Amino acid sequence: MSVTHDVIIVGAGPAGATAAQVLAQKGVTVLLLDKAEFPRDKLCAGLLTWKAVDVLERVYGDTAEGLLASGVFDSASPGYRIRFRERTIASGEMFYPFHFTMRRVFDKHLLDRAVRAGAQARLGEAVTFVDPATGVVRLAGGEAFRARHIIGADGVASVARRACPFDAAAWKHGMGGAMEFYLPYDDPRLAGAVHEDLRAPYPTVYAGFLRAGYGWVFPHKEKLAIGIGGHSLLHGKEFRSKFRDFLDFLGLPRELADASRGHGLPYGNYLAKPWYGRVLLAGDAAGLVETLFGEGIYYALRSGELAGEAVADALTRGVAPAVPYGKGLRRDILPELVWSRKLRRVLYASQSWGFLPLFCFVRGGGRLLGEMVHGVRSYRFLLRRAKGPQESGCAGR
Repeated sequence: MSVTHDVIIVGAGPAGATAAQVLAQKGVTVLLLDKAEFPRDKLCAGLLTWKAVDVLERVYGDTAEGLLASGVFDSASPGYRIRFRERTIASGEMFYPFHFTMRRVFDKHLLDRAVRAGAQARLGEAVTFVDPATGVVRLAGGEAFRARHIIGADGVASVARRACPFDAAAWKHGMGGAMEFYLPYDDPRLAGAVHEDLRAPYPTVYAGFLRAGYGWVFPHKEKLAIGIGGHSLLHGKEFRSKFRDFLDFLGLPRELADASRGHGLPYGNYLAKPWYGRVLLAGDAAGLVETLFGEGIYYALRSGELAGEAVADALTRGVAPAVPYGKGLRRDILPELVWSRKLRRVLYASQSWGFLPLFCFVRGGGRLLGEMVHGVRSYRFLLRRAKGPQESGCAGR
C-alpha cells in the first residue's frame, strides 16, 4: 500500500502527544492512534517535577502559572515529607514546587494542543498490528495505514514494542507494579482517619512497607492520590496485602485496597536502544521510568520530544532517526535511569538495617537532593546537569 502519512504515532498519551506536537509544528503529516477516547482516566499519582514543566514550556509554550490558572494543574506544593514507616526522615520545602494534575485533564490538554498544531487523531479503536519493516499499522476494524516512520508510545503493554524482536523475558523480569486509588476530601472514610499525612498540603512518600518499593500520599485540589508500588517479581502476589498494611498505618479502611486498581510499571527494564526498523519507542513503551521515585511523566515528555526531533531530522536530512534519538537518550535520559536504579538497589537492600541508611542519604543530600529530584542535578553523584528554574525562566508557584 502507498504511504498515507510521514509518521504514525501509536498512543496519544504524553509521549505520543509531545512527539506529535514537535512534528506537526514542523509541517510533518502525523497520525495519532489510540484505543481510548479522550478524556480518559489513567492510573497515575500525577506529580510533575521542574524538569517536566521545563519540557512543557519548551515544546508547548505552557507555563506552570498558566496551567494552574487553566485547571490543567490542580495544585502545587513546595513542601515534602519522606518517612520510614512512622519515622520522618526528612521534611521541608524545596526550591521549586511539585505540581499536581489529573491525567484525564493533562493528557487531553496535550492531545488537543497537538491536534491544533496540525496532527490528525483517530481515537477509540485499538491498534492490533504494526510492521516495523514496511511501516504498516492496522486497526482492530481492519483499516490500515502506512508511514515512513512509526513512534510507539502505547505504554507498558505496547503493541509497537511487541512487534519488534526485543527480549520479552528481560522485559518481564524488570517489570514493576502499583496499586492506587483517589479519595475525595469529603469522603467519610477520610474524615475518620487520624494520620496527619492525610491532611498535609504536601506529598509524602514512605519506605519500609515493601522490600523494593514505596507508598505515597499526594494531595490534589479535591482528592488524595494514595498508592503503593514496587518490583513485581518481589511483590506481585503480596501487593494487595502490603497495601492493606499501608492503609492500616494511615488509619484508612483496609477494604479500600481490595477495591483499588493495579497497573504495570516499568521498574528498571528500560531499553537502551528502543528502536527497530521503522519503529522508535518512547515513554513507558520503552521502559523509560525512573526507578527510585517512580517518575514517568518527565521521561515520557522528554523521550517524546526527542523522538519527534529525531524523526523530523530523518525526514529533512535523510539521517537514520536512531542516530539522533540514541544520542539524546544517552545524554538526557539513560544515565538517570542507570544511576537511579543503582541508588534504588543500594537503599532498598539496606532496609534490613532499618531506617538509618535512608536517613543518612536523605539528610546528607540536603538541598542537592531536591535539585536531583527536580532534574537540576543528576542521579550520578549529584552532578549538575541543567540550569535551575530561575536561570531558565521556568518559575512555577
